Amino acid sequence: MKKGILFLSITFFASCVFKAKNVLMVPRSDEQGIIKLYFDREGELYPPDVHVTPYYFYLQQLKKSKTKQSNPEFATVESALTRYDSLSIAYVKKQYNLWDKDSIRLFRRLQNLLQKNVVMQMKKSMEERKCKHLIFFIHGFNDPAPDAYYFSLRSDINALLKEKPTFVEVYWDGLTSLGAHPALAGIWDYARTNSAKVGLGLRKILNSVDADTKITILTHSLGASVATHVLFNPLNWPTKFQEKLEEDYQSDKIPTPHQYDIRLGMLAPAIGGTEEFDFINNIVPISSTLNIKTLVVGYNHYDYAVTKGGLFPRWFGNTSLGADAKNEVSKTFYILKQKAPNTKIVGVDFSYIKKIKTDSLSRKQLKQTKPLRQYEHAILFYEKNEHFGDFLNALFQ
Repeated sequence: MKKGILFLSITFFASCVFKAKNVLMVPRSDEQGIIKLYFDREGELYPPDVHVTPYYFYLQQLKKSKTKQSNPEFATVESALTRYDSLSIAYVKKQYNLWDKDSIRLFRRLQNLLQKNVVMQMKKSMEERKCKHLIFFIHGFNDPAPDAYYFSLRSDINALLKEKPTFVEVYWDGLTSLGAHPALAGIWDYARTNSAKVGLGLRKILNSVDADTKITILTHSLGASVATHVLFNPLNWPTKFQEKLEEDYQSDKIPTPHQYDIRLGMLAPAIGGTEEFDFINNIVPISSTLNIKTLVVGYNHYDYAVTKGGLFPRWFGNTSLGADAKNEVSKTFYILKQKAPNTKIVGVDFSYIKKIKTDSLSRKQLKQTKPLRQYEHAILFYEKNEHFGDFLNALFQ
C-alpha cells in the first residue's frame, strides 16, 4: 500500500513538472512495396508531401503561459491547416487542386482525398506484387521513431513468406517523454485516448479495401489498443470519453473491417485482455461479421513496461494482457472461445530468452546456464527472443 501511495505521489508531482510532447510527424517518401501512414492524435492523416511543424506553435504557447500543456491542439493536422497555417493552405490548394474558401471544409476534403489516395496506393502495390496481402505494423507509446524496428520486422517476415506482401507502416502520435522517465511524464493516459482515435482513423481506410484482401496486423505495446479500435468498439472507457468517441468521432457509425481473412498479432499488448475482448462482437453494423481468423498474443511476465515494474499491471491503465497478470491470457482466451469460436487463438510466452553469447556480457552472465528473464520492452528484444519464430509462424500459417 505504501509503495502504491509513493508511486502515485511521484507520478502526480512529475506530471506537474514534465510537459507532454507530441510526436513530430515528418512524412518520408514511400519505398517499393511499403506504404507509410502518418496519423496525428485525432486519427487524421498528414499529407505525405508536406512538412508540418506543430512543435513551433506548442513551444510558442508555453512561453506565453505557465499552465500545464498536456496534449496540445497545436500538434494536429486540422489546427495546423485551419488555425495556424503551418500546413500551408496555399500549397494544399495548389497541390491537391482544392479551392474551398472555408478552411474547415478544405481540411475535410483534404482528408477524404488522402484516404482515397492511400487506398489507391495499396491497390497499385498489391497489383504490382501480384499478392493481395496487406501487413500493417502499429507501434506503441513513447516510440516516436520506429522506422528501424519496422525495417527489421519486414526482413523477418519476407524471409518467412514466399509471397510478396505490401507492408503498411503506421506512425501515430503515441506521445513521447523525450528522454524523461515515461512513467513520470504524465502522458500515458493521453496516449491511451489517442490510440482509440487513431484506430478509428485507420478503420476508415480499411473500409475501402477489397473484401478478398488478406489483412494482417502486427502491433507492439499500446499499438494493440489502436488495433482493437480498428476491428471493433471496446466500451471499457470512462463514460465521458466513450460518449465523445461515439458522438464526436462516430465510432458507432464507421463500419468495422469487412475483409474475409483478418489476423492480429500482438507483442506485449499494453491493454487489459478481458476488458477489451469482451466487446469483440461490438462491430458496425451489428448485422455484419468480424472475420478474425487468427489472434496471437505474445506475453511476458517480466517485461518492465507492461508489468509496470512488476507491481501495477492493472493500475494506471490496464496492461495485464501483455504481462499475463493473474492468468489474464487464459481468461481472455476463455472469453474469445465463447464469443469468437471460429478464431484460432495462440499464446506465445516471451518471458525467458536463452543465453546470448557475446563478449559484451559479464563473466557471470556468460556462465549462466538457465534461461534469462526478458525484462526489456522494445520490439528488438522480442525479435531476438527465440520464441519470435513461433509467434510469426502462428500468425502467418
